[in-house]
Amino acid sequence: MFAGKKFAAFLFDMDGTVVNSIAAAERVWADWARRQGLDVAAFLPTIHGVRAIETIARLALPGVDPMREADALLKAELADIDGILPIVGAAAFLASLPPERWAIVTSAPRELALLRIAAATRT
Repeated sequence: MFAGKKFAAFLFDMDGTVVNSIAAAERVWADWARRQGLDVAAFLPTIHGVRAIETIARLALPGVDPMREADALLKAELADIDGILPIVGAAAFLASLPPERWAIVTSAPRELALLRIAAATRT
């Protein structure tokens, strides 16, 4: 499909492409959802690939400040790095690319993305 093609640069998603942090993210969000009285199983699929503030605002929960909740969730996610794993082969592949020719794009805040990538490389 891409044989013989040339690319100027590559953009990669973080979760599921470079690292797997699904378990950590879902632990934090499940705790938050339970505190809000939400159906955790129905709610968790809505969190992936969307900024926390947007996920919370979309719910329009009475008395819930999306900015404050997103900040609290970020702190909780920064504190929970258990089980964050590298995607097999991703680090070697990225190392084979010129560093100025690729980037990771993610809905995660930069601080969280860097922490999760570092956590995955320590395993």
